[in-house]
Amino acid sequence: MTEYKYISENTIEHLSLHDCDCTAMKLDGEELVFELEWIEVLATHPDNPFPQAHQSGKGRIVLHGAVIGQGELIKGEDDKTPITDISQVKGFEVLSFDEERTDGSFELSVLGIFSGVKKADYADYIEMKIRYSSSTVMFSELGEVSWFETFKQKEERK
Repeated sequence: MTEYKYISENTIEHLSLHDCDCTAMKLDGEELVFELEWIEVLATHPDNPFPQAHQSGKGRIVLHGAVIGQGELIKGEDDKTPITDISQVKGFEVLSFDEERTDGSFELSVLGIFSGVKKADYADYIEMKIRYSSSTVMFSELGEVSWFETFKQKEERK
């Protein structure tokens, strides 16, 4: 098991996961675990000492008390299949990972795409809505400045 240097509670709002690769998801009792190739850690995250977002190495997000309200694999435009075994969902690129705080809990909307060399034969997209009581975000290091920060700087120079 990977040991993580930075572990924070309820800090999903301080992340950007757009374009991040989710290598695996697993349901362990009432915990839903997302394994990620990297995480974009925003400047507002308590463990980011930099004035800009930075990319981490491998990361993990654990949703505690997770209940999947909706989970579908989508093939084409109209072929939707409910997710029955979360462990089979591997290798998707995150398009959106949006958290909302609700009355005493959280709700996460996830949209991902299976593409490129990791394209799944069973679906083009994954869409989920998950309610949970709390979350844990884990990563070990912060590397390069996040791609969108570099993009933003180039746009500001124009």
